[in-house]
Amino acid sequence: MPRTVLLGVVLAAVCVSSPNAAPPPLPDLVGVYRCDGKNPDGSAYKGVVEIAKMRNTFRVKWTLDDSAVIGVGIYSNDVFAVSYFGGAPAVVVYKVDGTRLVGEWTMGGLEGAVYTETLTKTSSEAPNPEQFRQREPGAGQGPQDRKRPPTPASGIQL
Repeated sequence: MPRTVLLGVVLAAVCVSSPNAAPPPLPDLVGVYRCDGKNPDGSAYKGVVEIAKMRNTFRVKWTLDDSAVIGVGIYSNDVFAVSYFGGAPAVVVYKVDGTRLVGEWTMGGLEGAVYTETLTKTSSEAPNPEQFRQREPGAGQGPQDRKRPPTPASGIQL
């Protein structure tokens, strides 16, 4: 009898931790978000962020002021990570908190500093993926109100 119980416990544990178990579903990241963040000088910035799914990745477009920055991201292990070029190589990582993405960002030239950014979903309507393929006016340049360095810090090898 104890062997039968032990065998049942072991089988249950193997089934629960099996690598063939279905991964948890991805959160619904696609949509339009209000963006609120902090600049390196401590001032606040606001804008609109659009997220579109493209196969196993995401395209992210930040519109802050009159300029736009486009990035590419993945969702893995409960983290949404996005890289972009806003005057220097940069990255932002978000954790999903209900309808919000709570994140931290940094970029080359900020001497290791990390800043905050929160995206709050305003619409689940999928943005037109075509806009992520077009070259936007100001794309590749940092938004005016984000006081980011125009070039990577010296010593960064790309």
